[in-house]
Amino acid sequence: MKKGALITIVAILLPWLLQAQSTTPDTPQRLSLEEAVNFAVEHNKELQASQLDIELRNKMVLESISQGLPQINAGLDYVTYFGKKMDLMGTSMDMASSTVTGSVSQLLFSGQWILGIQTSKIAKQIAAQQVDITELDIKENVYNSYYTILVSERLMKIVEENLKNMTEIQNHTENMYKVGTAEVTDVDQIKITVSQLKNSLLAMERTVDVNYNLLRLALGLQAGTPITLTDPLEKFLEEGSFLKLAVQSFDVNKNSQFQLMQTQEELQKKMVGLKKWAYAPTLSANYNFNHKLLAPGFNMSLKHSATFTLNVPIFSGLQRKAQLDQEKITLEQTVLNKSLLEDQLNLQEEQYKFALKNALEDYSLQRENIAVAKKVLENYRHKYNAGTISSLDLTQANNNYLTAENNYTSACLTLLQAQTQLEKLYNELK
Repeated sequence: MKKGALITIVAILLPWLLQAQSTTPDTPQRLSLEEAVNFAVEHNKELQASQLDIELRNKMVLESISQGLPQINAGLDYVTYFGKKMDLMGTSMDMASSTVTGSVSQLLFSGQWILGIQTSKIAKQIAAQQVDITELDIKENVYNSYYTILVSERLMKIVEENLKNMTEIQNHTENMYKVGTAEVTDVDQIKITVSQLKNSLLAMERTVDVNYNLLRLALGLQAGTPITLTDPLEKFLEEGSFLKLAVQSFDVNKNSQFQLMQTQEELQKKMVGLKKWAYAPTLSANYNFNHKLLAPGFNMSLKHSATFTLNVPIFSGLQRKAQLDQEKITLEQTVLNKSLLEDQLNLQEEQYKFALKNALEDYSLQRENIAVAKKVLENYRHKYNAGTISSLDLTQANNNYLTAENNYTSACLTLLQAQTQLEKLYNELK
């Protein structure tokens, strides 16, 4: 009876549990750009995997430190000769024995150990800086995805509105054709324009869906989770912020990639020092304790003993010199690479500022073009309704307006992306 009752309960609850599980990804997310960035930093899987490198380096630092800490060991052994006895001066003695042993060893001095700890700590710092670079990349992806969705949705709304207007014109033209005040070519021309708008709208919807999926991936959200972007596009298009960024000075020392290269240079210096310390002596101490639980008839072992060991390297067949020379060459390469990176970043900053200024000028031009194209289209609609122009003239004006809107949308996205890449270079993606 109990088993049957349990099966019944499970059968009742299982559909509800499955439904609850399937609706979990559908929990809506309302996100501003700042909230989206913070959410990605907390939940992005790539960043979480990168952050584990810091924990891994912590364990490596602990491993390096532990090599210079006291090493304590204990043991128990038993020796038997299977009943054989030893005859010593007429006395028969059993040789079986059992011993408890203990030892403590301590590294007293080793330059390589001290420098090794410093090196492992620098390696931990490099891991943290690489996490910062990964975080910057993820922030950039969130920024660009957020901007792309906003401009795509704006253009999609424009096309939807335009499709609605052209559909009304199509119906009006068909009615005019029925009463003999319009030609069939006018109907066909408007119908073609409406079909093209429908296809464009479907393509835009797919593009928006793809960009939402890219944003979900960056945020660490499950596929299909609804997202609502709460920041309007206009919020990010204040010209004053772009002008301020375009004249901002560049401090290469604040760039995350250059900071990483500086730390790598410091690490390489430590590696050179590590190889130099291979020529230095090391000093260690060892204490041993032996206690016979079962002693043979003749026992001269001592319970306590201590050993001090000084190891002085003299000649290693030029191996140490070759290793030191290799690290010196690597250090020279690192210094040159750091200098090269500095030159590249300065050049990159000039290019990004140039791109930002061009994008700002194009944005201002395309914004003016929209106003003109929209005014022309409205004028042509009135003329078409009045019968003073053909459908070809109207569709041409409509295409010009949509082209202007598309160019403006592209200019908005180009401007925002130019701003983002420059802020990333400055390490100012908040």
